[in-house]
Amino acid sequence: MKVKQRVLRKQGALTVLLAACLVWAQMAFVPAASAASFEAESAALSGGVVSASDHAGYSGSGFAAGFTDANKGNAAAQFTVSASSAGSYDVVLRYANGTGSAQTLSLYVNNTKVKQISLPATANWDTWSSRTDSVALTAGSNTVRYKFDTTDTGNVNLDKIDVNPVSSPPTGQYEAESAALTGGAVVANDHAGYTGTGFAAGFVDANKGSAQAQFTVSAASAGTYDVKLRYANATGSARTLTIYVNGAKIKQASMASLANWDAWGTQTETLTLNAGTNTIAYKFETTDSGNVNLDNIQLSASASPPPPPPGSYGATMPYDTYEAENASFTGTLIGPSTTFGDPASEASGRKAVKLTSAGQYVQITLTKAAQGVTVRYSIPDNAAGTGIDSAIGLYVGGTFKKDIPLTSKYSWNYGAWGTEGGQIRWSNNPNAVPTTPHHMYDEVSFILDQSYPAGTVIKLQRNSNNLNFGSTAYVTIDLIETEAVPAPLTQPAGYLSITSCGAAANDGLDDTAAINACINNVKNSGGTYKGIWIPSGTFTLNNGTRGAGWDGTGTRLYLDGGVSVKAAGIWYSALSGNFAGIYLRGGNVTLSDFKISANDLIRDDYNGVAGVEGNGTNSTLSNLWIEHTKVGVWLTNQTNAATVSGSRIRDVWADGLNLHYGTSNTTVTNNSIRNSGDDGLAMWSDTYLDTNNTFSYNTVQTPTLANNIAIYGGQNNKVIWNLCTDTIVNGSGISLGTDFNPPSMTGTLTIQNNLLVRAGSYHKDYGYQIGAIWAYWVNNNGKAQNLTVTVSGNTVQDSVYSGVFIEEPAPGISVTYGSNTVTNAGTYGVYIRASATGSSTFNGNTVNGAPSGKFMNASPSFTVSGSGNNW
Repeated sequence: MKVKQRVLRKQGALTVLLAACLVWAQMAFVPAASAASFEAESAALSGGVVSASDHAGYSGSGFAAGFTDANKGNAAAQFTVSASSAGSYDVVLRYANGTGSAQTLSLYVNNTKVKQISLPATANWDTWSSRTDSVALTAGSNTVRYKFDTTDTGNVNLDKIDVNPVSSPPTGQYEAESAALTGGAVVANDHAGYTGTGFAAGFVDANKGSAQAQFTVSAASAGTYDVKLRYANATGSARTLTIYVNGAKIKQASMASLANWDAWGTQTETLTLNAGTNTIAYKFETTDSGNVNLDNIQLSASASPPPPPPGSYGATMPYDTYEAENASFTGTLIGPSTTFGDPASEASGRKAVKLTSAGQYVQITLTKAAQGVTVRYSIPDNAAGTGIDSAIGLYVGGTFKKDIPLTSKYSWNYGAWGTEGGQIRWSNNPNAVPTTPHHMYDEVSFILDQSYPAGTVIKLQRNSNNLNFGSTAYVTIDLIETEAVPAPLTQPAGYLSITSCGAAANDGLDDTAAINACINNVKNSGGTYKGIWIPSGTFTLNNGTRGAGWDGTGTRLYLDGGVSVKAAGIWYSALSGNFAGIYLRGGNVTLSDFKISANDLIRDDYNGVAGVEGNGTNSTLSNLWIEHTKVGVWLTNQTNAATVSGSRIRDVWADGLNLHYGTSNTTVTNNSIRNSGDDGLAMWSDTYLDTNNTFSYNTVQTPTLANNIAIYGGQNNKVIWNLCTDTIVNGSGISLGTDFNPPSMTGTLTIQNNLLVRAGSYHKDYGYQIGAIWAYWVNNNGKAQNLTVTVSGNTVQDSVYSGVFIEEPAPGISVTYGSNTVTNAGTYGVYIRASATGSSTFNGNTVNGAPSGKFMNASPSFTVSGSGNNW
């Protein structure tokens, strides 16, 4: 794009000198004790910058122009302000940038460069926007200069600055310089951009094991809180500190590297606090990498479920689960079964209840008060493969309430991987060969008319007047989940409601244009807005173009970096329709507290809609509910330092969540993934290595293809404290190795303290049995080098086949299996296939109940060592 250049006016040297002297004389004593404005045309202009007035919309008598390429390295506008006291001040720059792309200048305070600032494009040269920077001023006279340095892109006009003393910290903000600093941590102010009077420094290698900042905070009530740490890290790599709450060690927090030491980022954790006074400490432990500065923490009530207690498996979610086979029912119990194509094989626990006749029911008695209900069910497909719409009667306390709508359009696949050709996988044609069906279940969620107390009976009953009763041969109920529904969240400051841009809830009309208008308003607000707000209601995204998100051909909500999305809660706010998906272009966003309910009817790897996809660097995804998309979450493009927590991913056609293409320093914790059409959770080092990621405390159930959790290459990753249940076909509970052509697999991989129940499956493509833990070194060819794998402390119960399964060549790899327990394996406790090469060490493992044998090494080329095992 051609950049419009400012035309400079020639002025005599004497005129310029006199003007500059007048400016200095006029502005030297203007106080900044309260908000004050300074016009750029009256500032000290140098290096070719002049006063101009040939564009509309400016304040005062003109603006400062001349920040053009011809003046690069010299052009500057310097303002002189007087501060009544030393402290932090917000400097709000009003500017115009009609170049079509973001441009930069350098900000100097008292002749010291503070930072390079970015000025996003405005609509044209007559449109003005603003940018705010917090700077430290001394008592008395100060200079604030904007300069077109040699490292800047310039080409902007400046109208004025407003200088405002920073008010008292917002409620819930605690300054690090006021925290209890010990172990070498000290107060510093030698970098710009901090809040308050300074920041906490001293988290350096010399103080490793001791440096700590402890905040004393107040919580209005016991519960979960989002604690946002503001930090600086310019080391070039992610750094860690360990968090303590009320003296108890909670977790290690990772802080991504930023541009320089004057740039500040945020890192958010959900922590459980007591009512009243609590302590939150950040300590540089011996296991941490430290070398960061801390500015403040911000405390706010969290809508996310509390983090699981140490020692528990899987996600701690706010609902209670009632398996239909354990409830009161009058239908027919189906299962258990692990046979591919049998409806019981895809049920949670491999059992469900089938209701065929009018009057048959499944009923539960609430153990806790509840208002929200989720039902996992299956009803038949129709002959055309397009599904049936039906219903089931809901009774509460013996009183009929309403019919709950059911559909089979989001279930039932047939055929094989390439039946339809192109990038459409499987088929909706019941006659496609092979005709064996899979992906047979779906879910429906609804809110009861009120919260009902513990002891209330909830019944689901087939009635002859249910929709399409005659053509719906049965309703199979797998499970019912109930939960309290919290009050809706309120719109936070700095967020623009989509209804203000024309979106309307619950009218079925398309809201795509209105929501995109809101996104653009936030993007062009110069920092006035942080993101968009989705109020209560369902908002429809149905109009658009089919295509991919990654190449921009498909309609999505495309979010540029820094444009967040918040909403009233997963039971209140929803994006629904054919194009209900979000593509992240630049990261640095928060996505929280809403539901994405798309309309994908088959797996289409090109046109299918991802719930959330793209670059999630420095982003937080929390308390989301995603269903009927191609994938749930697909973080890619070398995403760094993202967090995904407290979310539900259900009934998607491919992966539940995938960390792809060099995603690093990312934590996926305390999420529920169920009925994915491919891996439930995966780390795929495609082209670039996935590094230093963690899957922790997640519950992954009934993937209808592949693995509950899979690691494909990578470096220094962890899979800990997860619960994996009911693998169905072509996969394991946890798979690790070199499948899908990663560039390498190196460093460390830790598979530790996971619980796998009824995991493993028959691989119908390979024609053999896959164990609950699967070491799969296919196409290794030297990719796995300098690699140490630790598989320890895992519990395998009721595996379909072997508890541990090892195959394919893996020379030179150090793999240690330690203190794992396998109970009631379907075949072997540990089985090493004849194709395996390499070696592994087994120490202290226990197998209880394995009809084929506790341990079998069928490979003459595989070496086993170790001791303390019970075989």
